[in-house]
Amino acid sequence: MSRWIWIAGFILVIALDMGCSRPEPPSAIIQKAQAAGAGDLSGASEPSMAQWLSKHPETAREIEGMCKSVRPSAAANWKDTTEGRLCAASARVAFYAPSQTKGDERTFGVGTH
Repeated sequence: MSRWIWIAGFILVIALDMGCSRPEPPSAIIQKAQAAGAGDLSGASEPSMAQWLSKHPETAREIEGMCKSVRPSAAANWKDTTEGRLCAASARVAFYAPSQTKGDERTFGVGTH
């Protein structure tokens, strides 16, 4: 009987621990991604965020611009937050995302160096 009480107590402690998590403060960066169609990011991993952002490179660049101002003053555990994971994913995707370049309308032919 005592054994079953210990097992039930252990399961109860584990269940309570899993259910206790602090909600993160609202973030304009996360709201930007959610407004663009990313959905709930609270449980998403960095690779899954990067996969979504790679299909939305313009959003990735916009989010990366927002993250650049937050990174220098971020707390030590910021990288583990939803915002931190999203910013890490956007940095990776924005770096490799093709950018719009505009030429200067010059053309080059043979012998016109």
